Formats: sequence, C-alpha cells, structure tokens
Amino acid sequence: MWNTASAAVESTIAASGAVMSQLDILVHVRNAEGESLAARAGFALAQRLQAYLYGLYVAPMGAVAFSTPETVVFQVHEADHLFDEAMARKDWWQAQLDAHHAAGEWLVAQGEPVEALCHAARWCDLVVAERPTLNPDAPTGWGTVSRTVFGAGAPVIVVPETAKVGTLGERILIAWNHSRESMRAIHGVLPLLTRATQVVVLDGTQGEDLLGARHLPKLDLPAWFARRGIAAEFRSFAPKSDYGAAILNVAHEMNADLIVMGAWGHSRIAQLVLGGTTRYLFQNSDLPLFVAH
Repeated sequence: MWNTASAAVESTIAASGAVMSQLDILVHVRNAEGESLAARAGFALAQRLQAYLYGLYVAPMGAVAFSTPETVVFQVHEADHLFDEAMARKDWWQAQLDAHHAAGEWLVAQGEPVEALCHAARWCDLVVAERPTLNPDAPTGWGTVSRTVFGAGAPVIVVPETAKVGTLGERILIAWNHSRESMRAIHGVLPLLTRATQVVVLDGTQGEDLLGARHLPKLDLPAWFARRGIAAEFRSFAPKSDYGAAILNVAHEMNADLIVMGAWGHSRIAQLVLGGTTRYLFQNSDLPLFVAH
C-alpha cells in the first residue's frame, strides 16, 4: 500500500530508470542516534528486496494523569519540544538511507509506541523492531514488540539485542507446524524465500481437532514451494520436548540468519504460564525472528 509521498518517490525512481520498490518496510527506531540493530536489519532488507524504508521514531508524551494543573502546561511544552527535535532528525535518517543506497522517509509520532507502530503498519508490508534482552520493557508477551506482533496486521522481524546482523534472508529456517500463524509467516516471507540460497523447513505436526471438522485437505507445502520456484529442504521435526531449543539448535547448525515461525499460536496467558515456543525464542534467540500472528 502506498501513500501520496511514497507514490511520488516511486514516480521519480521510475522516471530515472531504476527498479521500482515492491515492498514498504517500517523500522521502529528506538533511539534517533547511531545505527540500531533494527535499522541495520532494515537496510539489509531494503538492499535485498529493493524496498522502501520508513524509519519511525515515537517521541514520548509526559504522563499528565496525576499531574497538577500547574505542571501540565510544562509537560505538554516539553513533549512538543521532544517531538520537534525528533522531526529535525529527518536529514539524519536520509543520510543513512543514502549511505546504504536505499529509498525511504522519516516518520515521527508522539505517545504510545505500540499504537504508533500498528497505525503506520497499516500501509507497510513488514515491521522491523528490536527487542531488548537486558531489562526488557515488559515480560515476554506483554512488551512493545509482542503487542506489535498481535496488533500490526503485518509480519514482524524481531531483532534480539544480542543478534549480529550481517546477512538477512540468505539462509532461512522455517518452523512449520501447519498452523494458520505459521502459514501467515510463510506468506509474508515469500519475497525473501525466492532470493535465499538455503531454505530448511522443520516439518512438525498439528494436532487434529476431534471436535471440529475432520478429514480436512492438507497443504502440500513442498509442491506449493515448487510452484513458486523455491527450493527447500524438508526435515521431519518431532522433538520430545523443548521445541524452541530444538529449533534454535538447528538454526545454529545450518548457520541460519533468519528463523520464520508463527507467533503465539496459543493465548499469551497460556504461554506465559505454561511456556511455549514463541516465548522461548523471544527470550533466548540470538537470531532475528520473522513472525506473524
């Protein structure tokens, strides 16, 4: 989906004879200084996919709920000052785009990050966000990134703070459990799959719902991939326990630079109490995760 500004940029690119962008990627810029891991991942994707890259910074808004009337004016003024400072970082973002030979633009919102990210994700195909592993902003399942996965309506690349982002999408591991969430992730990652040099699919099984419809047709994923020109190695995957750890072990063995999976196939409450693959990988993965809910 394109807004007026990006459409104008694409017209300029087309007029110059360059390849037009096919994807819009939204990068959550947590700090408007230096190059964050999320930005590094976004630039790697932009080069690989010839994508249009939005950098979104969310300026804080002072908490006025418990403020006195005398301090509200000061807090609003300070919040507006921070917003104006962030808007002035447009040239900084453009310089980074130029350094990576990428096209894009700088966006600034004010207030709650998840709301801003989910709003901007409406016209983007993919969101890239960094997840802190030291002193995270909330327990796994309730932090900024987890809530964005639920609300964005687009796949999210979760970049752990411990990740070393070099290549991205060169060697891809897919955790395929035949669920709606994992198929949404596969649909979202298709542009990367067609360009990858290695794709490995861990083919797990999904339990049959004996109370619902029975004898449902099953997707022949190898044939589905073949029709799209994707060469993938399929491996049966049925660890006795610790699915998340087993997935991460395979990813390290094949030197994967991206893990693709459905996220929060069960409720967040169940995964927080009982554990789960999403929770384990969010907490322990040192590789970027391409997830969809």
